[in-house]
Amino acid sequence: MELNKFDRQLKLIELLIDNQHLSIEEIGTTIGISTRSVYRYIQFFENLGFEVFNDKGIYSIGHNSPFIAAISQKMHFTSEELGVMGEMIARADKNNPVVNKLKYKFRNVYGLDFRSDEFRFDKKISENIDSLRQAIKGKKQCVLQKYNSLNSKETRDRLVEPFQFLSSTNEVRCYEPESDMCKTFKVTRIKGKVFCRDKKWEFTDRHVSFFTDIFGFSSEKVTKVILRLTTLSKTILMEEFGLDETRFVKEDDLHFLVHLPICHNKGAGRFVLGLIDEVEIVKGNSLKQYVDGIIQNFLQRK
Repeated sequence: MELNKFDRQLKLIELLIDNQHLSIEEIGTTIGISTRSVYRYIQFFENLGFEVFNDKGIYSIGHNSPFIAAISQKMHFTSEELGVMGEMIARADKNNPVVNKLKYKFRNVYGLDFRSDEFRFDKKISENIDSLRQAIKGKKQCVLQKYNSLNSKETRDRLVEPFQFLSSTNEVRCYEPESDMCKTFKVTRIKGKVFCRDKKWEFTDRHVSFFTDIFGFSSEKVTKVILRLTTLSKTILMEEFGLDETRFVKEDDLHFLVHLPICHNKGAGRFVLGLIDEVEIVKGNSLKQYVDGIIQNFLQRK
């Protein structure tokens, strides 16, 4: 009984880390406890020193919470270690779903590139990601040396306050004091090094986070949709998009419900259209209209 309670607490922590869409009721339904119990656990975590945020009823735990930060530090890999592990994963069986899930995680968390047959590892990029990670953790300003901008078509140093990696660590969300704007910078366009300054963030109130959905699209705003899945489409979401088992609510022996925040209809629409007989849009009028429009345009071209 005590172990079951501990299991629920761990699942709750997992759901709350950087949560941007799940309500208290949805969290309770997902892990099988009451709304009152969710509130009680959140209060318990806060008393233990966790960094708890409440954004209009959407509760989340920050990465700077001592417990989370300690685990992250222990799981941190050096550039040399990442290179060796990347080579090993790249040589593994491509048809093995576990291998593909590892590729997904290492690509999104550490920026490793498995898209080509030949695994590519750039030590400078990895070191810059390490520097950005330390700047975010220490809440410090940094300089992106020789950043090549496609918009301005110029290469120069950029003083920024990095505060969020997106789904892939190849992109970082920063506030730039010079332009007084939050921008997304690609790590691969930093031609020099990332230099962390001793100076702390000065414009925290102007940091506007981006959310990246599981389909790879990013936005400051998200739309919530509910999908009804078969076992096949559920398995694909887990193995190809890294969605955890705890995110699914079993409806019956053949169907599962999943609540998803999406940033753009294109990503979710591509998933639905590719498995049109295996996925039903339960909630999300905008997504329904998008999928219907694609189907109609296709039929008119025949």
